[in-house]
Amino acid sequence: MSAERKPDQTSRFSSIPTAWYAALAEAWAAYCSSSYPIGAVIVDGAGNVIARGRNRLGEARGAEGGQIGGHDLAHAEINALLNLAEKPRPEAYSWTLLTTVEPCPQCAGAIAMSSIRAVQYAAPDPWAGCTRLLTDDPYVAKKGISVGRAPEVVQAAALRLVLVGLLEAEHNPFSPFIKTFELYPEDLNAARALHASGAVAALRARAAEVDEVLSVLLEGWTGVATEPLTTHYSPLTDDRTGRACVWIEQESGQHRGHILMTERESGGWTLPGGGIHPGEDAGAAAVWEAWEECGAVVELAGDPVLLTEGTLCFPARLHPDHPELHSSPERRARAWINPRALPWADDKQVREVLAARNQTPPALTLPPRVAHALAEAERLNFDRSCSLDTGRVLRTLAATRPGARFAELGSGTGVGAAWLLSGMSVGAHLLTIDSDPEWTSVAREVLKGDACVTALHGDWQDALAYGPFDLIFSDCAPAKRETEQLESLLDALKPGGMLVLDNFSPPALLPPVLYGGDPERERLWSHPRLSCTEVAVSAQKRVILAVRIEQGSPDEGQAEQLL
Repeated sequence: MSAERKPDQTSRFSSIPTAWYAALAEAWAAYCSSSYPIGAVIVDGAGNVIARGRNRLGEARGAEGGQIGGHDLAHAEINALLNLAEKPRPEAYSWTLLTTVEPCPQCAGAIAMSSIRAVQYAAPDPWAGCTRLLTDDPYVAKKGISVGRAPEVVQAAALRLVLVGLLEAEHNPFSPFIKTFELYPEDLNAARALHASGAVAALRARAAEVDEVLSVLLEGWTGVATEPLTTHYSPLTDDRTGRACVWIEQESGQHRGHILMTERESGGWTLPGGGIHPGEDAGAAAVWEAWEECGAVVELAGDPVLLTEGTLCFPARLHPDHPELHSSPERRARAWINPRALPWADDKQVREVLAARNQTPPALTLPPRVAHALAEAERLNFDRSCSLDTGRVLRTLAATRPGARFAELGSGTGVGAAWLLSGMSVGAHLLTIDSDPEWTSVAREVLKGDACVTALHGDWQDALAYGPFDLIFSDCAPAKRETEQLESLLDALKPGGMLVLDNFSPPALLPPVLYGGDPERERLWSHPRLSCTEVAVSAQKRVILAVRIEQGSPDEGQAEQLL
């Protein structure tokens, strides 16, 4: 049947919106062409179909007439986008892409990079569906792409049709891939029966019309009336009420004591987890994420641990009836990892769970003063202390300078000072200063009893008079960002002395104010008395190390003579 034809107004499917009928017709055409039965159309703000496409993976390889065939890119949504004559803005913002199956990562990415700001899909895809890319990714979410569903009758027809096609391609009706659709038992059972009987294949053999196909697909199906298609643009809001992750610990076998971690989309490894939505139980969300990201069927094994970013981490074990791992529906890599050994024990989430269980490895145990200072910061809701990663860098740097003189600009509750003290040698001295009398009082209490440290109340520039220093940790905003005072800081450093700047790095997504460059960073990097480098202390944090160098260093010719 031509995709131009509308549903027969006398049929039981006359309530299907014309645009969705066109999408189903494209899916049927794809099936008739030996491709996966998936179709897509694009409608304008008035609901008129302005482009269409179908899956053409099974067709001859080529790219003619704005359509791709016989190629990994030959998906329905891609072909619908290619079928558009143009995408004028802002008119295109009111358009909607309709697809009979939830878009995969490839198609979701293509939609995200188009000017279209709404997508609706019919059949869910628990194996490769990736509409979360459109709503959860920090970059894409800013585009405000709304994600909706087709009318219920279209959902059922599209799901049954694509399952028939997948069963034909898969051959094994009970494979792990097909079993991911067991969330929809009525439709999966109907598709298995249709596949076994060959009814849909027979319709394909005689090029049946779409109405007849729908009658066969939906035989015995009863649904409720749904609202007609809407195509107005409205930005999607994030309705998550929290986050949950899961700590799946292997209890026996070669991986005893190891936890299951999954590949992070941005690189590296993480505990499987995701958002909790309104009305959703946090534990149920954690169990679902274990399945979706790792293919693990789990049962919860205790109360959750609240991590600092507000995520609930539930202890869990593999379900005794399902001890094996299945393929990850999201196709992510996963691995059993020893959480008590480096580098995994240094992962932020893992570290917090181990601490809650009193299982922190000795190498990562906090120095007592650091733990005291952090407890005071938590008690007083002080959130500007240096991170554990930066603190370890300070401890290491302090250890490289026996008997040195150190300064910290911005004491807070004493976290940075405590880290420096944990690495300082006998004979070394630390001066820390803060302009807030309350923080100074707290820091003095944390650091009391150690003659190697002096805690002052005053402006950060007051500390420079006690120089010169071997190392200055600049941890207050004025000292870090008022780089017009850089000369004062350098004068307070000995030659070869180091200036440590925490949280100075630009964010991954630069704000417009930095599009023309960062003058403060330029002053550091271009200063003739400084040699600067930037060190990654964690996946998110950067620390700048700037060393004062002697002016008038040997020129190139003198350097060659020295060699």
